[in-house]
Amino acid sequence: MPYLDIGGTRLYYERFDTGRPPLALVHGAGQDTLSWQYVSDRLTDHFSVIALDLPGHGKSARRPDGAAVDHYADHIPYVDGLMAALGHRRYVFMGHSFAGGLGLSLARARPDSVAAVIMLDGTGCPSAAWGGDAFDLVAINPTDWMEVNFRLICGPTTSPARVDEISRDVLRCPPDVVQGDIKAFARTDLQSDLPTMTTPLLAVHGLDDWSIPPELGRRTCEQIGGPAVFRGLSDVGHFPHVEAPDRLMDAVDELWPGFAADHLEPSMTEESTR
Repeated sequence: MPYLDIGGTRLYYERFDTGRPPLALVHGAGQDTLSWQYVSDRLTDHFSVIALDLPGHGKSARRPDGAAVDHYADHIPYVDGLMAALGHRRYVFMGHSFAGGLGLSLARARPDSVAAVIMLDGTGCPSAAWGGDAFDLVAINPTDWMEVNFRLICGPTTSPARVDEISRDVLRCPPDVVQGDIKAFARTDLQSDLPTMTTPLLAVHGLDDWSIPPELGRRTCEQIGGPAVFRGLSDVGHFPHVEAPDRLMDAVDELWPGFAADHLEPSMTEESTR
């Protein structure tokens, strides 16, 4: 299994090299690379995919000090460092939920690295729905809270088997790491920064997601200074890549080639690799 030492932390990653533009694929709160199992193959139609487990998630080790990461800024060197170590100084970032905000934070901090962000059920405006202390109750029992919450935020037509699978995912993650993810999400509001950011943004959002309502994805697209496209998926909750992977990828197949051709430099488009 492939690992790299980044900043003293052993990170697990999965690589699907197709010769197409590189994609950093980052999971949501309490999850890991396994959450992408239903879409990774189709993503290779557009990208060379590098999916990674953030520190303390999945097969990746904790940071050297053992502490959970609870600020986006502390995740940035791991993602950017791993991509650089694999030879990718510039790449597209795709992130789910809290990792959508991480992608925007990375684009703000290192615009020379991030060519575009694809955000699934994410937002740069968490305070519009959640205060910074909204998730304090998570500290009482993070794993149980997240397991129940994951069940409740799936869409109405999601199969029971997929709901079970989604709720089990979080049980693999240490409780303090789950809590750190939630803190990172709730603490980082980019509303004041979005108008100055020019990174292209493609947002796909389940319209039945009440944990990060679709309005927050739309608002992020409206406020960011660069080009942005929002696409909603009806009857889908917070996990489109697991609940409705074919519908998600149909949207990506439809939107991404034209979006990339219009807004990205030639080296980051599929046409440049053909």
